[in-house]
Amino acid sequence: MGSSFKYYLSFVIFLFVCLLGVKTQNVTLTIPLNKTTSISNKEVFGQFVNLNASSTLQVGFVNGTKLISFIIFQVHSHHYNVTVYNNTLTRSSSVYGTNIGLYSSVKPPLDKFYVSNQNTVDIKLYIVVHGYGSTDPVPGGCNMEFQPSISPYLHTSYTNDYVLVEAASARDSSDIACTSINDVNVVFYLMYLEERNFDTDVYFEGIKSMLTLDNITDNAEIVPQTTWRMRRMLGAYPGTGAIYVAVAYSAVNSSAYSVYVPTYSYACSPLDDSCELLDDVLSQLLCASLLFFGMFLCYFGHRFFKTEMFLIGLISGVIITYILISLIAELERPALLGAAILSGACFGFIWLLFWWFYGIPVFAVLLSTLNLGFLFAALMYFGLPGGFETLQVDFNFWTLFILIMSITSLILLSTTFLSNILCCAILGAYATVYPIDYYVGSNLKYIIINTVRRAVVPKFNSAVLSPPFQWADALITLLWLSLATTGFLFQHYQNRRKPPFPPPPRSIRPSLPDTTYGTAGRRYRDTLQRPPTSARRQTEYTPLLS
Repeated sequence: MGSSFKYYLSFVIFLFVCLLGVKTQNVTLTIPLNKTTSISNKEVFGQFVNLNASSTLQVGFVNGTKLISFIIFQVHSHHYNVTVYNNTLTRSSSVYGTNIGLYSSVKPPLDKFYVSNQNTVDIKLYIVVHGYGSTDPVPGGCNMEFQPSISPYLHTSYTNDYVLVEAASARDSSDIACTSINDVNVVFYLMYLEERNFDTDVYFEGIKSMLTLDNITDNAEIVPQTTWRMRRMLGAYPGTGAIYVAVAYSAVNSSAYSVYVPTYSYACSPLDDSCELLDDVLSQLLCASLLFFGMFLCYFGHRFFKTEMFLIGLISGVIITYILISLIAELERPALLGAAILSGACFGFIWLLFWWFYGIPVFAVLLSTLNLGFLFAALMYFGLPGGFETLQVDFNFWTLFILIMSITSLILLSTTFLSNILCCAILGAYATVYPIDYYVGSNLKYIIINTVRRAVVPKFNSAVLSPPFQWADALITLLWLSLATTGFLFQHYQNRRKPPFPPPPRSIRPSLPDTTYGTAGRRYRDTLQRPPTSARRQTEYTPLLS
């Protein structure tokens, strides 16, 4: 019994050692440079490679051709960083990340590249090699910020509000000293992946769709230049993957170009579960409550007019206070939301008192129309393509924003009754779809969020919004329009043959003074209430002058 157990234990240890040896073994890959995958798109090689944990992939090149002057070797991983180095592992010849690449001249002897997986898990890599001619610009050839000296890849970083994509300047083939950087035009491109989809296959399909110029122009949109020449700031939509790439076009030779190594960002970290937008209890409760408040306002807002006054004042107070507190102090989101709700409740109560004591319909509906104007102006900003230098100036932007709000409000105030129903229907419908938008993963919620970002986030005036519009966004938009239409029709039918506005409970507006007092006043009022003499029955005994 003991001998068999020792034999079994020895076999298990031997098997574990064998598996460990397979895990740590190096892999060699040889790529011929004279066999191109796509000559017109300058792609020499593209292949998936599975690299075990704590393993290294060695890549060599053979059969160089005169058509290729230099190559860009790039490696793409999904979530896990890898290290790529050239011949020797030094700072000037290595790079670390998920979407990285190195430049290499094809002059003999040909360089060798090494891809090191220092993670504890096996990863899937996509290895790509692009070959360029002697007239093509060198991507990242005039690098003055990053390592190595020629950096053909993009740097991405993100916050909760924006994504930064940076590239090193490209070098023209005839400009060795980088004295004429403007001879190469660098254009940035963007393509969104499926919303809330973090699947590896979807990611790699997106990368493959942004590797060659033909695919880039077919699948991506241009990110316009704002403040910086080699940097782009884009609005962040956490949970929605985006592929970024830059293409260097020669200003001297129209047929010469080169493609930077494409990169990606989810504006969050799926492995760390940081893609949950509502990560605190207060935010989740508030978001869920909007569903019920929105439905009430959409279908019963005008009927319960005093409740509507409070809710409209509450919404306005929350938005204004949130912006003001964000500009004054740095607070965590739960504390910021709590302070905004408290002040918003006070503002809603004050707005209700105006109707309670004065009861002026035009004044009461004014705030509702301004809120609707705010939503329309935010919607226009949300759909703005970007790149307008005039609107990057805060004074110009906010002047136009307030002008749109004011014009919308003035147009709607001409018919207070219908305008109030319309405002309740549209605002209530948007409040209803707002929490649904969070749970589905679409991006209509950023209509308001991007406007708040513009007000409180430094340098967000240089951000290009470029929001995605996919099937989930289309469904939420259709739901919004359906709720607004049915809400308007239902409230209009519900309030037919009724006074346009209910009387204020305690009106203190000045009225005509009553100058009659006591018994004389009562006799005067009784006289007014009697029917006129001509209406009485006339007989032959009735005096003519009675």
